[in-house]
Amino acid sequence: MKFGEKPKKIWHSSSDLKSQFNRLNNRLNRLLILDHVWSQLVGNREKFWVLKAVQKDTLYVRVKVSVARSELIAKREQLIKELNKHFDTPWIKKIEIQ
Repeated sequence: MKFGEKPKKIWHSSSDLKSQFNRLNNRLNRLLILDHVWSQLVGNREKFWVLKAVQKDTLYVRVKVSVARSELIAKREQLIKELNKHFDTPWIKKIEIQ
């Protein structure tokens, strides 16, 4: 440590660690739930609708076939409603197709 530098935070208990990683843990849990629920909801269409990313409240899906794109556009609102049932507060507000 250099002179004048603040010392790094020292963890004294497991609760200190828990407070640091709680937000990350919540985010990871939400992503794991989303991935599982997505695969259950879309079933066989998962090979055409690939879940690529989530940014804030937007789900990004890559579509491999144009027919599957039309189907996803038609089912977009229903999918959002079904996905949000599995979270405490509604998380996904829109689905962007790539």
